[in-house]
Parts: sequence; structure tokens; C-alpha cells
Amino acid sequence: MRPPYKTYRGNFNYYPMKIGDHVHIGANTIVEAATIGNHVEIGKNCIIGKFAIIKDCAKIIDNTVVLPNTVIPALAVFAGCPGEFIEDLPESTQEMVEAHTKQYYTLFQPLPADR
Repeated sequence: MRPPYKTYRGNFNYYPMKIGDHVHIGANTIVEAATIGNHVEIGKNCIIGKFAIIKDCAKIIDNTVVLPNTVIPALAVFAGCPGEFIEDLPESTQEMVEAHTKQYYTLFQPLPADR
């Protein structure tokens, strides 16, 4: 997770990153997005470019590169390098993602303290 940033007139500034509820971000994913909506699934090994906006109930497939300033619409699947629209998701996506994130939380096992 890296907040998006800009250098303006020699000043380095971070911008706030907004992440919604029930968001799952896969391992080894780099996120510099400005906004990630609710009920979003981002796969493993993805790169989400600076100031990208991901709307509610979107899905980013593993190994996708989302270019900076990209806007991903609600209920859309994006994949590829560079990421592009693949298909629409069903209206029930919100409930499915919420169930998935709750199950993930329930089954989560922390690493032993002596590690």
C-alpha cells in the first residue's frame, strides 16, 4: 500500500487513499490508487497505478496492471497488462464478496509470536 503522491513546485505531497468495506487485496499487490470502493476484489501480483479509481463491486484478476488515472466502473472485471474491461459482474456480487471476506476473516490464522 502506497498512497498516491505528486511533486508540485518542488514540494512532495501524499494524497489520501480511500478504501471501502469488504475489500480483499491479494498477496504481492502494489496499490497506489486514490479510491477503492466497497466489495472490491483485487487479485495477487497486481499493480494498481497512481490515482486509479476502482468503483464498488469491481474485480481485478491476478497479474493485472491498472494504469495510473484509470477509472474502473462498478460491477466490472478487469484483466491484463494493461488492464482492460473483460465482462460485467452480476448484481449479486455485493453479497458474494461480503460472504467471501467474512469467511476469510473467520478462518484467518495469525503467525506464531516466536516467528
